[in-house]
Amino acid sequence: MYKMSPPAVLAHESVMKNPAYRAGVERVVAALAQPRPVETYADADLPDLIRKYRLLERRVPMGCLETVEDPILLFNTFRFNNEAEAAALGKRLAEQGFRVGHDLLGLGAFHWANYNLEGDPARLHKVCRPCWRIHLQVGCMHRCAYCPLGGLLACMVNVDEYCRHLKTIMDRHPWQKTFLLDDDADPPALEPELGSLSELITFFGTLDQRYLVVHTKTWNTGWLGGLKHNGNSIFVWSLSGPTQSRVIEPNAGTTEERIEAARVAQAAGYPIRYKFKPILPVRNWRREAAETVARVFERTRPDMISLCCFMWMSYEEMTKRLHKVIDVLDPDCLKRAEAYQGKVDNPYTQPFPDDVRAEIYDHYLTEIRKHDATIPVSLSTESFQMWTHFAPKLGMTASNYVCGCGPQSVPGAKKLDCSAFSVAVRNDGGTVPCVRPPWQDAIASK
Repeated sequence: MYKMSPPAVLAHESVMKNPAYRAGVERVVAALAQPRPVETYADADLPDLIRKYRLLERRVPMGCLETVEDPILLFNTFRFNNEAEAAALGKRLAEQGFRVGHDLLGLGAFHWANYNLEGDPARLHKVCRPCWRIHLQVGCMHRCAYCPLGGLLACMVNVDEYCRHLKTIMDRHPWQKTFLLDDDADPPALEPELGSLSELITFFGTLDQRYLVVHTKTWNTGWLGGLKHNGNSIFVWSLSGPTQSRVIEPNAGTTEERIEAARVAQAAGYPIRYKFKPILPVRNWRREAAETVARVFERTRPDMISLCCFMWMSYEEMTKRLHKVIDVLDPDCLKRAEAYQGKVDNPYTQPFPDDVRAEIYDHYLTEIRKHDATIPVSLSTESFQMWTHFAPKLGMTASNYVCGCGPQSVPGAKKLDCSAFSVAVRNDGGTVPCVRPPWQDAIASK
């Protein structure tokens, strides 16, 4: 587990009343750099806790803070059998001015991601496929300057119940083969002490043709070898070059540490992948990209690689979040991004214009092909236009590509047999628990 010194450790009474859940929390506490007492709370205590620890104010971009500390640890359980109570709690808190998220309400275990379907605000702006998404944590301790997920790390610990409900989703949706876990957290960070990810990996190890996908920047994989995983958990490293990993992502694994962690996982029998994501063009980014790609293939054998430039925000917002480290970025790319302001066709691909991103992707693809001529390479969360441009070079199109986390991207796949949109159908009749949004639904009747 990561060495950390959280300002507080909070645990809902439902956690501390269960001996198995409590034991996981106690193991985490014992492994802290400075062990501290666990503060047990009930629903009625939430307003006071929110005020005391400023819980709703803690998730701000790390680069906007004068000082960055480890996140508060909060342990909770999903309310699978009592969503009405959770909704009522959300409504009461909202009436007091507290718009809390899934983690404090015990909601959000699963959700139907309607990517490119009716109701998706990003429809026609990207090529991601609809699927079920699964969650255990919200928050992170990596302190990446661009990220707002520090400050509070909330962990749901009733994984035994969670797996039973997840199996119901799987049985009703046989078309979905892979399930992406928490790209709003980095679950390996508290393992093996917490045991939640370990339990989920072991559960997937009992299944046939169902795969867990874990996104991570971690260095912490030494514990994976002791699990009965059956090759059914895929680890996908968000990988960046040395400057970015050390300066902009200071508490994540370095480039070398992430690749070594991937080597350890692969040696233990886990399929591994890489996403160069988010690619920030630092000074000398071409050299660093070439060296990082070379190291990937020297140390490991991934079954696919994805590419994704830094996106999802304006130039102004990017420079605000990265103002302390902005000097490490390539001046030419910054200048072109600044000139691109006000000319954005697709808000999801800002701040760097299409030609900058295409230049970056082309370079990475060239370097990858020097080492492996056949490994599938995809674009992650990119536009349809960018996919159209690169399809001949990638050997895949937006309708048949495999990627690091797509719902049919099983280990070893080179190309999908059919368009994922033709099979991606929700089939639960609205009965799957914990799929509703947080406070928005809770106060709908206000």
